Amino acid sequence: MGELKTMVQYFYNTCSNFPQRPAQRFNKELFDDNNGMFTYAELKERVEDIACALMKIGFPYKGRAAIMAPTNYMWTQVDIAIACAGGVSITIYPTLSDSEVTYIMKDSKCTVMFVGNKEELDQVNRIWKQLKNLKTVIVMDIAFKGDNKKVYGIKDFIAMGREWRKSPANYKKYNKRKDSITLDDWFTILYTSGTTGLGKGVIITHWTASSRLEGTVNYFQKYDFDVNENDVTLCYLPLSHVFDRGSCQWLALTKGSLICYADKPATLIEDMQKYNPTWINCVPRLYEKIYITMQQAMAESSLKKKLFDWAVSVGMQALEYRKDSNGCYNMHPKFDLKSRLPLGLKIKYAIADKLFAKVRGLFGNRFHHSFSASAAISPDLLKFYYALGIAVVEGYGSTESFNAAVLNPITACKPGCMGKEANGSKCRVAADGELELSGAGIFKGYLNKPKETKEAFTKDGWFKTGDVVELTPDGYIKFIERKKGIICTSIGKNVAPAKLENLFSTSSWVEQIFLVGDEKPFITALIVPNFANFMALFKREGIVYDESKLVYENIGGMQICTKVGDDFINNKRLQELIDNDVKEANKKLEKFEEIKRYTILNQRFTESNGMITPTQKAKRRVIIHVYKDVIEKMYE
Repeated sequence: MGELKTMVQYFYNTCSNFPQRPAQRFNKELFDDNNGMFTYAELKERVEDIACALMKIGFPYKGRAAIMAPTNYMWTQVDIAIACAGGVSITIYPTLSDSEVTYIMKDSKCTVMFVGNKEELDQVNRIWKQLKNLKTVIVMDIAFKGDNKKVYGIKDFIAMGREWRKSPANYKKYNKRKDSITLDDWFTILYTSGTTGLGKGVIITHWTASSRLEGTVNYFQKYDFDVNENDVTLCYLPLSHVFDRGSCQWLALTKGSLICYADKPATLIEDMQKYNPTWINCVPRLYEKIYITMQQAMAESSLKKKLFDWAVSVGMQALEYRKDSNGCYNMHPKFDLKSRLPLGLKIKYAIADKLFAKVRGLFGNRFHHSFSASAAISPDLLKFYYALGIAVVEGYGSTESFNAAVLNPITACKPGCMGKEANGSKCRVAADGELELSGAGIFKGYLNKPKETKEAFTKDGWFKTGDVVELTPDGYIKFIERKKGIICTSIGKNVAPAKLENLFSTSSWVEQIFLVGDEKPFITALIVPNFANFMALFKREGIVYDESKLVYENIGGMQICTKVGDDFINNKRLQELIDNDVKEANKKLEKFEEIKRYTILNQRFTESNGMITPTQKAKRRVIIHVYKDVIEKMYE
């Protein structure tokens, strides 16, 4: 591992090495700022303007500033600026409720808060009286005008910082503060998603973040796969979460790569074709939705489906020539698959690959890999993408490990496994199967929670992840389930919900599934249908339902149906297709794991109804409480 630097030093080194290289690109129609692009030299100027504005309003060294905004170019600029001002950033999902935001702001004692728009300012105004430490709010909207006392628009805030740093004495103060930051200083505080209660503030120092970054760079170099100034990444996941912020945003900032920003999650495919990224971070649900969409498109034509199925079968045959004796696949961009194929298969593959090229084109024309994390991805789904020539590298990390501590080698990807210890981390498995981590990237502790901090580490200093895993003979780590998530039935059997949930990940008909069975004789499930897919089916088949009962909600920039009428879920065609999915899943399970009974729900689990976190994880206590009577009825 190279010599560690603070995150501020990494940023300034990149600006010095690549001043005229593009740093950020975004939709200028949505954001009227600098014609939709910043070079690293321009980014440095913007960051210094914001950092100096913070100093102008009295933001102290080691002060705390919150960011509550959707992912966009300004989020990145503010993130860097807070660090350069010697501060600590606290990230807040813009979808959190008033009570959740209040808790984080009180717990972190932030004096400054950046919000994305007027709507988020309105939320802060509703709770401001409860926030005794909050002095200033900055709205990250170029068009917004504040009173420039307690509330600033970002344009005026930037101008104020630019004016302040024109003074040589002031700029000297800024540089002195910037240069005094050490590796032991706090860089950011990230709050866990809180599936079983309020989240905990995870303290990340500059050492924590930089050691993980250096480890990630070493991973790329080890496999002749280095990220550099010619690379392009596309940022679309929430920057409030560690995944995209660490291994997308900050990796790019460290290496001089270009960061592009999707307009919104709903336009990701269009944005990938517009910006042509070389790599992105993704979550399994995206791959699942692309797969389901392809399957539905092919099903509309028997000829198309027959051709596609043939091509995939050829791709699967060719995939065997990427596989080693341990069942691992070499997905390195430089791997020459065609030269390894026998003549007959090579001819068929050349035809099939013309179809695959169209699918790969969805990701742009320079794409060479993506990382998948935040949840397990189906092994069969991974192999499907591998057969199409799309490298999806699965990994594992947590907020407390500041990104991936486990990663598949790109030359030996093993479907069904999270990978091997990577990026400077050390891994071991405790006697009860819990994964423990040490080395690079491990957090300092939980804010204001000494008891929880002590409980999170072993006596010899290893972080207890709370995840149960298996170690394969060839050193790969396989995720089983969250320790607290394992269902213990009344007949003494342990069931891992993740295994069952994965069986429905590529279903066209089941959108969400929640497993129940703790201290019960068998497993039951709450199932949320894919309302959109059933609407399309009902339209094709002339099935009528009460459309006045449909409820829509804006999720990720898309109008999503979140509730339907009882007549919709009681439709025999819907029940038949969901029942088929359940029966097919049960065929792949042990008897004690089988879903014996289930209830189809007419409402989706959403953040707004409090049933899932911003990272789309189920809030078990909430769901069990809301559907207590429904659950009990399944056991009568």
